[in-house]
Amino acid sequence: MLNLDYKCMEYAQEISKISDSNLENNLRKALGVLQEDGVYAMFFWIEDKDKSKEIREKLIKLLNESEIIKYLLGDSDSFPHNNFADFCVKLGKIAQDIDKLLFLKKLLERTLIYALYHARMGE
Repeated sequence: MLNLDYKCMEYAQEISKISDSNLENNLRKALGVLQEDGVYAMFFWIEDKDKSKEIREKLIKLLNESEIIKYLLGDSDSFPHNNFADFCVKLGKIAQDIDKLLFLKKLLERTLIYALYHARMGE
């Protein structure tokens, strides 16, 4: 059985190692957008504000973990890393199922919170 909290911690640590002077601020704002406006809006915000695309890449890597992606999209599918439009299409598929969408939101929220704590401690 996959320990999802551990996966969130693991990817949060990776995110906190991103070399960006605005990392803590970006994480805080991304978390706020996620909590107030949802998953779709958060990824659009990250796409616009995170110029290096590293936060998005690490979050997609988390979502593509075998046990997570299996639940979200099925065994034979995954989230694309290099095409944001295709990524949004996959998010749309998930948004059709409220349970999957809330699961996705919870994973992202937990990961961003942990990454924010790590980023703060790194100062």
